[in-house]
Amino acid sequence: MPANNVVERVRSLVQAFLETDLVRLRIERDGGHVELRRRAVARAEQDQSSEAQAQPAPAPESLDAIRSDLVGIFRFSRPAPVAGETVDSNRELAYVEALGIRNPVRSLNSGRLVSVCCDDGQPVEYGQTLFEIQRV
Repeated sequence: MPANNVVERVRSLVQAFLETDLVRLRIERDGGHVELRRRAVARAEQDQSSEAQAQPAPAPESLDAIRSDLVGIFRFSRPAPVAGETVDSNRELAYVEALGIRNPVRSLNSGRLVSVCCDDGQPVEYGQTLFEIQRV
């Protein structure tokens, strides 16, 4: 397949991704894969951008990102955390399994869980955002 055709196909996929409410797009072929993600709020922010120009911008939300400390497989603790719920101080939200060792991911302080950025069983990298919490 000519490189020009591949570039056009990728452009059309990215354009479809930007114009819809997709949050995740995964393409697998010949043992490799490409995964595109974006936060669900990106579309809503884009739609409201014209309205925001007429009104003064609200104060930005102060979100605290909980990131992975190592490379491994992401697993939810039970009960599984849900976006929008309030978490207590130092609650175990999930764990990252690496080399057979279960490494907990904790909330550290109380707050409202704004987003869950990973799926159960997903491989994660060092520094990848796992959760976003708005501190109380």
